[in-house]
Amino acid sequence: MDGEKQIKFMTYNVWSREDVVVYERMKVIGDLVREHSPDVIFFQEITPYIHFIFESFAWWKDYHCSPVPPGEQTFPVLEICLIRRINAEILSQLSKLSMESYARWEYGTSPTGKCYLEADITPGSMKPIRIATTQLECPVPPASMHLRDRYMQAKHSVSALSSGDNVVFGGDMSWDDKADMPFPLPASWCDAWEKLKCGAGGDSWTYSSLWVEKPREFGGFEFPHFNKRSDRLLCKLQDYTLETIELIGVGHLEIYCYHKDHGNGHLKIMPSCHRGLVLTIVPK
Repeated sequence: MDGEKQIKFMTYNVWSREDVVVYERMKVIGDLVREHSPDVIFFQEITPYIHFIFESFAWWKDYHCSPVPPGEQTFPVLEICLIRRINAEILSQLSKLSMESYARWEYGTSPTGKCYLEADITPGSMKPIRIATTQLECPVPPASMHLRDRYMQAKHSVSALSSGDNVVFGGDMSWDDKADMPFPLPASWCDAWEKLKCGAGGDSWTYSSLWVEKPREFGGFEFPHFNKRSDRLLCKLQDYTLETIELIGVGHLEIYCYHKDHGNGHLKIMPSCHRGLVLTIVPK
């Protein structure tokens, strides 16, 4: 397929922990943006400081950013959507995207004010695509797993977005296949990873719950039973076809630190407690 007819989507929960080498981690995620050059980016857990870091990177000027609602400039974490800017000299026709009909909708079932963002994009002369991102209600064990809240938020989002002929809905769904019911997708929708990577097995995880609380103690070790396929790209495509999907952010960066039990040494840190996804679609 001609590269000019590909549309690339990235979703990444960047992990809001500013106490864990946040600038170094964001540089790695920024390098992934430069490497994959997505047309649409869905970021979750963006703090004001992480937003400030991203604005300092050269690639930021290549994108339109979804607006931060008034009064939320100091909001602890939020979701943002980035759309590649029009630049006739360096971007292909299919990358000349603008964000239309942008909206932010709060979930009525969210005890923490969760929401989803949506907008329409028109890639050149091709059919419009509705894009959306969210971070669904996160489990907070042992206080509450928010299983029903999360399911109702997912069902509401998919139902509201289904009026579009072509939809890409990406983000941190906070989903645990061993605890949550099957994701409520109508027959016209698909999970891009399941469709393209059926049978991938253990390498499909995008979230390590071990890293959320104790990155320092475990120094890069991985425990499969802590891993979940939390992040997803869900699609309803009438005029497009799924082409490829891949995991990103699978490596580690090393930092020099002091550990109370082991003294000075190097610690392997992931760029985030999540791994990202990059999906490519093409017109039929």
